[in-house]
Amino acid sequence: MVLLVLVVPSVSAFEISGMYTEEGQKWLNEHWGEDITLGQLEQIAYSKEDLAKIEANVDSKLLEKVRSQPYFWGERYPPREVTPGSKIFDENNQLVEDPDGSILAGILSGNSKAPLSGIIADAAAVGFDGAYITHSGSGKVYGAAHVDSLSVESKLYGDGNWLQTAYKVKYDYDNPSPYVTLTASGIRTPVHDTLYQSQTVAQSTNPTHSASTWSFSYYYS
Repeated sequence: MVLLVLVVPSVSAFEISGMYTEEGQKWLNEHWGEDITLGQLEQIAYSKEDLAKIEANVDSKLLEKVRSQPYFWGERYPPREVTPGSKIFDENNQLVEDPDGSILAGILSGNSKAPLSGIIADAAAVGFDGAYITHSGSGKVYGAAHVDSLSVESKLYGDGNWLQTAYKVKYDYDNPSPYVTLTASGIRTPVHDTLYQSQTVAQSTNPTHSASTWSFSYYYS
């Protein structure tokens, strides 16, 4: 007797990156701050090709659960003073005070036991590479062995206007220490006499966390 075993590999740890469509970016600017879900955000801002890739590679039940979560916008305008470096948020999505960097260092090394869980967001300084304005941001969930989804957006602003968004999303992944880091980055043709700045927005599901932080600005004369 021959036993035949059909093994169907599970789809997990799927990752995708891209840019919001121009139409989606315009809609989001016009409806900033409204109550929308992550699923609505995808339909509004993602390309049809990216949506097809997500639906082909992410379990439908997990995707339904992720898409039902509310979208976290971050802040509309930067604070008057921007403090560089990573921002740590705890399990209640409250900013963790870390003046000497010891908590961040402990989390990254796996030695810190408090706060128990949360999310870290970082925004690189906006720059200019000789042809384009560059922007990027990163995020990571800490204190969780497995994460249903993590999205990281790098939102580029010019003179306070939201111009474009680069994103990266990872679904259904194991998250050992050192924790998984996602980085989203983009470029844009500069316009003279414009002050550019970026905001990193990071959002996870199961565990559910959200965070945002601003970069230093760059003036293109």
